[in-house]
Amino acid sequence: MSQLHLLNVCLPLEDPGSLFEIIINDDRYEKITKQPSYLQREDFKTLDALNSSSDSFIDCQGYVLLPGFVDAHMHLDKAYSLRKVPNASGTLQEAVINYRKQSPHFTVEEIEYRAMKTALNALSHGTTAIRTHVNFELPLGEDVVFRALTAVLNVKEKLKQYITIQVIPMFLLPDDDSKRELEWIEQAIKMGADGIGGAPHLAENPEKQIDGLFSLAEKYDKPIDLHVDESDDPNVCTLDYIIQKTMERQYHNRVVAGHLCSLAPMEQEKALSLIKRMAAAQIGAVTLPGANMYLQGRFDQGIVRRGVTRIHEILQSGATLAAASDNVHDPFHPFGKADLLQIGLLTAYVAHLGSGEGLKQIIRMITEYPAKLLNLNNYGVRCGAKASFVLLKARSVEDIFTNLPVERYVFRNGKLLYQSKKAEHWNDRQLLMYQHETESQYVKFERNLQYV
Repeated sequence: MSQLHLLNVCLPLEDPGSLFEIIINDDRYEKITKQPSYLQREDFKTLDALNSSSDSFIDCQGYVLLPGFVDAHMHLDKAYSLRKVPNASGTLQEAVINYRKQSPHFTVEEIEYRAMKTALNALSHGTTAIRTHVNFELPLGEDVVFRALTAVLNVKEKLKQYITIQVIPMFLLPDDDSKRELEWIEQAIKMGADGIGGAPHLAENPEKQIDGLFSLAEKYDKPIDLHVDESDDPNVCTLDYIIQKTMERQYHNRVVAGHLCSLAPMEQEKALSLIKRMAAAQIGAVTLPGANMYLQGRFDQGIVRRGVTRIHEILQSGATLAAASDNVHDPFHPFGKADLLQIGLLTAYVAHLGSGEGLKQIIRMITEYPAKLLNLNNYGVRCGAKASFVLLKARSVEDIFTNLPVERYVFRNGKLLYQSKKAEHWNDRQLLMYQHETESQYVKFERNLQYV
C-alpha cells in the first residue's frame, strides 16, 4: 500500500482561513483533518525540495490544493494548426471554411501529435480530465472523415493512465438520409465515442438535426454535448427546441449546451425564460470566454459586444455552468495554452466576478461544475474520492488569479505526475538553463509515454 501524507494544506473552497492535514492511501483520500495551527515536522520535505515522485511526506507550506482541473470543451484535433490554417478576417465563418479546405492534407500522425502536445500541456497546468469535440465532416469522404477521430482516440488510449479524455464527434447528419454516410456515423460511435456532438444551429434544418442527434444518443445510450447558438444574432435560438426535446425524451442531466452566445443580445425576458427552462430540464452549459470574445462582435461598431453568454443569469438559475478552453492556437482562437487558470481569469474579467465569492465560483467552474457535466465519479477533495489534484504556489483564491502561479504540482491517483518551477530571479544564464531544463522535462515525459 502506497501512502502520501500532506501537511499545511490550504483548501480555499472548504475553509480559506485554515490549514489541513491530508492522508492518501493508494489512490484515495483517507483522512482530511483541520490543523490547529501550522505544523513543522523534520521528516517532511517541502515542495521545492521534492526530487522524486516517490517522496511521500510533504510539507505544503500553506499552498493551495484544488481538485484536478476539468476542461469540459476543447478541440484537441484542431489545436496548434494556426500555422497551416490562417484566418485573416478573424471570423468564425473564415475559420470554418479554411479548416475544412486544409483538413484533407492533415495526416492521422500530425493530428495525433498536436492533440498529444495539447493534452500534455493541459496536464502540466493541472488539468486531469478533458472533454474534446472532434471534427467529423462527411462531405470530405471516407478517406478523410475518420482521421481526426482516429488520432484523438489514439491519444486517449496512450494517455489514459495520466489524464481522462472524453471524445465527442461533431456530427452533421446528411439531409438525404444517405445510408452510407449514416453507417459512417454509427461506425464512429462504435469506435469509442463518449457522446454525441454537433452544431445544429449551422444546419439548414436545425430541428431535424436535433431530432436525429437525440435518436442516435438514445440508440447508443450516450450523452449529448452540442455547440449551441454560437452567434451574435439573437434570432438564432436552437436552445428552445433542444430544451423541448430534452424534456420529451427525458434526457435530464445528459445534455450539455456549449457557447450559447445568442442569449447575450437576446431580449431580456426571452433570455431569462430560456435559462429558467434550461435549468428545469437539467441541461448543463459551458462558456468559452477566450474564443467567444475573439470571434464574436466582429461587425459591431462603437461599443463591441463581448460575445460571451449570460454567466450570472445561468449561475443564478441553478443550472450547471463550466468555463473551458475551447480552441488553442488555431484559426478559431490564435491564443491560449490549455491553462484553465488563464480561462478562469478571462471569465472573471468578462463576468465581473472579482469578489471572494465570485472567484470561488470561477474555481468551481473549472473543477466541480465541469466534473458534474462529464459525470466523473469519485471526484473532489473528500474522503473516499480519487486523489487527483494540483498544488499551487498561492495562499488564497485571490492570490491564484492575481499571480496565475507558474509553480504547480500535479498529482493523479495519489502520485506526482508533473512539477513546474520558476526561479525567483532571472539572468541570461539562468533563463537559458531554465528553458533547457523545461524542454528536457517535456521530452522526457513524452518518452516515458513511449510517444517520442
